[in-house]
Amino acid sequence: MSRTVTVTGDFETAARAAVAAAALRVREHALRQVTAYTARAEHAAADPESSTEAAHRDGVAYWACTARENGATEEQITAAEQAAPRLVR
Repeated sequence: MSRTVTVTGDFETAARAAVAAAALRVREHALRQVTAYTARAEHAAADPESSTEAAHRDGVAYWACTARENGATEEQITAAEQAAPRLVR
């Protein structure tokens, strides 16, 4: 019985570690996407010919939600938005 408990415990530990690592990767990717879509929205907002700002803002919202679902804080999301390059108008 001891061997079964150890193997099961090792599997559970490995599974939990894998899930935590996956959530971290998704969160990091989502935060990078928040930065990228914010930059695209800023660029679209500065271009009077562009009609894509709202679509890019939707992208920011989607990726921010994904980041939240995977453990990101509001501070991390705000930092990702602020990390986007700003256009000087």
